Amino acid sequence: MKIKMIGLDLDGTALNDKGEFSKRTRQAFKQAHDCGIHVVIATGRAEFSLPQNIAEVDGLEYVITSNGARVLKLSDRSVVYKNFISPQKVREVIDVLKSHHARAEMFANGKAYISRNEYDAIVSGDILTRSRAYVMATRNPIDDIFAHMIDWDNHIENISVNYPNNEKKRECEKKLAEIEGITVTSSFPLNNEIGGASTSKADALEFLLQNFGLHKDNLLVCGDSRNDISMIEHAGLGVAMGNADDLVKEAADLTTLSNEEDGVAYVIEKYALKSGL
Repeated sequence: MKIKMIGLDLDGTALNDKGEFSKRTRQAFKQAHDCGIHVVIATGRAEFSLPQNIAEVDGLEYVITSNGARVLKLSDRSVVYKNFISPQKVREVIDVLKSHHARAEMFANGKAYISRNEYDAIVSGDILTRSRAYVMATRNPIDDIFAHMIDWDNHIENISVNYPNNEKKRECEKKLAEIEGITVTSSFPLNNEIGGASTSKADALEFLLQNFGLHKDNLLVCGDSRNDISMIEHAGLGVAMGNADDLVKEAADLTTLSNEEDGVAYVIEKYALKSGL
């Protein structure tokens, strides 16, 4: 198996706990690119929530955002692929979330939006389940999140839901599971991320594989969260980070070092660069 494409989750995977690409990871990206390997970031983040310097990282070609809803070519920030939630399904999801008084965020037009009340509560410290600094850096507060979802129902990439406890999550998940034509995953325990019928990191990577005339056996991926499982199972070589969720490790072919130990760089060096020799 010759690795020709690498798909990497961002938070908890390619980034260390400081939210940075380490020197060794950057070197691995460049070496892979120099060997003709396509290096792709696959994240749940929206475009304008990406690290500001991501386009300057040598070796990165594409970024999959919003769990597979969009694919960006980094060189010119052009959108080469879209897979959004249908307007009808947006309304069905809204009905469920409203009935459960759920705290929702909306990803649309490359940006992440949050209700002003929740934003203010996070900033003031009344809600402690979210990182204050991250929310302030990546979220745009708006007055009525559900009204905006309806107004922009043709542009919804992803709906993120955050819960105060596991009981609330289970109740809402049960109702969301009754809606056909959506995907539901998560990137941390008290969270759901809702996409279109076939929206996933795996589908977006498959689009890129076909674009380059490659097969999934040529794909190596690394991830740490449940929204990475689709691409881990799809790839020829699916790798879980040492810090990954147990379900991710079960789905993977192997487990590497943690994101703090340059686990991504280790995998690229051992399995991608050597496969091309």
